[in-house]
Amino acid sequence: MGPWRSACLSGACWLLAGSVPAADRDAAPPAVAAASVADAQRAFDAGNYQKAIALCRQRLGASPADTRALLVLGRAQAALGEFDSAYQTLGKVLARAPRDTDALYYVTILGGVLAQGEYDRLFAMAPDSPRAHQLLGDLYQAQDRPSDAEAEYKAGLERAPASLDLLIALGDLTRHQSRFEDALAYYGRAAQVAPGNYDVVYGLGVCRSYRQEYAQAVEDFRDALRRDPSSAPAHLALGHALLQSGQAAAAVPELQSAASLEPRMAQAHYLLGRALTTLGRPQEAAAAFETAKRLTPAALPSPEAP
Repeated sequence: MGPWRSACLSGACWLLAGSVPAADRDAAPPAVAAASVADAQRAFDAGNYQKAIALCRQRLGASPADTRALLVLGRAQAALGEFDSAYQTLGKVLARAPRDTDALYYVTILGGVLAQGEYDRLFAMAPDSPRAHQLLGDLYQAQDRPSDAEAEYKAGLERAPASLDLLIALGDLTRHQSRFEDALAYYGRAAQVAPGNYDVVYGLGVCRSYRQEYAQAVEDFRDALRRDPSSAPAHLALGHALLQSGQAAAAVPELQSAASLEPRMAQAHYLLGRALTTLGRPQEAAAAFETAKRLTPAALPSPEAP
């Protein structure tokens, strides 16, 4: 059993087993539909999925908008392995009731089951393809196995040297390990494939900022913000690079933008406090430091830190 299969099957048991969450047991269906939907639910609980489907369809013939009948129908279809039909049925529930938590729950699990089928097809048809290696690399990343992830990404890159996704994945992975020379090399190759790509220029900027190459980092982050003006991390990174290069006045609006876009981004408030202190605005700086302390009191250095 491959890693994708074991990950997906554990979640699919709710769909394929007859157990019913408390929300299904306790929430009474509308009075007009009580008998037929309740009968369909009992048939489902007993494992008689064909009967449950028939009862649901009978009810839906009279009331096509009955979301509880659609929900039982979708679960019964999934239990019989009719995953595409189940997905469409549950989609009808969400079209009528977008906040239905039961439908959202089952669609999430069913999405994993359908994805599992596509993964199986991919690995059966092209086990050594770049995408197969990328998927395994992503899985190892999620499992906090960076060495295995890097090996898979590199194997994929050998087969597709111009893959933007793999180059960015390797750039991000090595950057997070503080291997900035390696990361710059991967991002540099990615920039040749897709000049101006947000992930590429942002990654380049972060690497150069850590290397204290602030002038170039500022240009990278400005380029990133041209691609995505709503990126709070890019505003934060640009503000930090400007502050570190002695441009406190220019840093303030960038840090304010980051804090506005992500109000709980403590580092934005902290760096804003530093910039305002440099500019001789102590009251505003104190307010920024207080906000940063309230958000993460133990995670930030003191305002006096460089």
